Amino acid sequence: MCATAPPVPEPVDSLDLGDGRRLAVTSDGGRLAALPMVRSADGTWRRARPGDGAAEALLGVLAAGTGVTSVGDFTVRSWANRDASGERGVGVDQTNESVIVGDAAVVKWATHLQEGPHPAITRLTTLRDAGFAGIPAPWGLVTWHAPDAAETVVASVDRYLPGAVDGWTWAVELITEAALAGDPAAVAPTAIAVGTLIADLHAALAITATTASAADAARWRDDAMQVLDAACIEHDVARANRGDIGAVLDDLGGLDGTPIIEAHGDLHVGQVLRGADGSFAVTDFDGNPVLPASQRALPVPAVLDVAGMAQSFTHAAIVADRYTALDPAALADAEAAARDGFVDAYRSRLGALGQDRLYDPRTLRAFRLQQVLREIVYAARHLPRWMYVPDAALPRLMGRHP
Repeated sequence: MCATAPPVPEPVDSLDLGDGRRLAVTSDGGRLAALPMVRSADGTWRRARPGDGAAEALLGVLAAGTGVTSVGDFTVRSWANRDASGERGVGVDQTNESVIVGDAAVVKWATHLQEGPHPAITRLTTLRDAGFAGIPAPWGLVTWHAPDAAETVVASVDRYLPGAVDGWTWAVELITEAALAGDPAAVAPTAIAVGTLIADLHAALAITATTASAADAARWRDDAMQVLDAACIEHDVARANRGDIGAVLDDLGGLDGTPIIEAHGDLHVGQVLRGADGSFAVTDFDGNPVLPASQRALPVPAVLDVAGMAQSFTHAAIVADRYTALDPAALADAEAAARDGFVDAYRSRLGALGQDRLYDPRTLRAFRLQQVLREIVYAARHLPRWMYVPDAALPRLMGRHP
């Protein structure tokens, strides 16, 4: 006996995709979702699954005309006049749902709708207009602007990168192999490539540059202190080092007057794909999920992105050590080579592009510490098995690693 599909809430709004398909914004207990739907033979609507043609239909809408089109409270931004056919789901757990169409495009449905303003709208548009090639080529965005609410993304389409893997695979493998071989220099080509990529990203976003106010700096400091407070509740090492950590985080209050840009905002190795050809691409411009919606789209210092990526190389080394017996000294050398090589390549490339004003390294350690504290809070509240990473990372960053 076949299981009955759960009922789909009545749409709050919907965008007709043609041929019995639609993209519906639904509300279930106040939680908004953007769901692809298909009309059954009896005229009722059900949730579309890969193979039902909803993703193909969205590509058809984008292909019908490039530019920006408004349909009620929806806005369609089309950047590619291409069709594709054949749908298959992505076989991993996701906050949202992605469907690969014809090994050509990835359609992402915002099944957990993020409250606006959504940072991807301006950042992807800016990067595309600048000709930045370090992202999977965006084919289009569909946004929804509810009455009395900020615009948010309900669906996005990017070029599919066959064989691509994220950094929690390639970075862990890179550091593991370098440590096993006792050859930290082996990480250099990748560190340079990723550092160059992020410098190019920031240079492309430099058109958004403004100057941090005293209120901005105070907010960054206060937010970091709140994360410290939360981490101290959950973690003995954080609590024991509270005074020293707080002194480092206090530096964030002095960032007024520094350049800020609409940066990535949640950058780490997991947001960087390595293609089958060895090239790298930045993904996921949804903003930092731990921040309130009103803050995710705000400009930040470029060093925030650099710190997130640098610290994630340390976390990749900790993961590598978890699953492979590695010599501690060789692992430390490989980790430092990856982290420092990335930062050095970033600074060198940014300077070559004439945008070195964007990067102020004085708060690099403070933002790295903030990231580790966020990992502690996240692990304690949502993913306890991840706690081994900040357990090891915090003493290293505080210089108290045995």
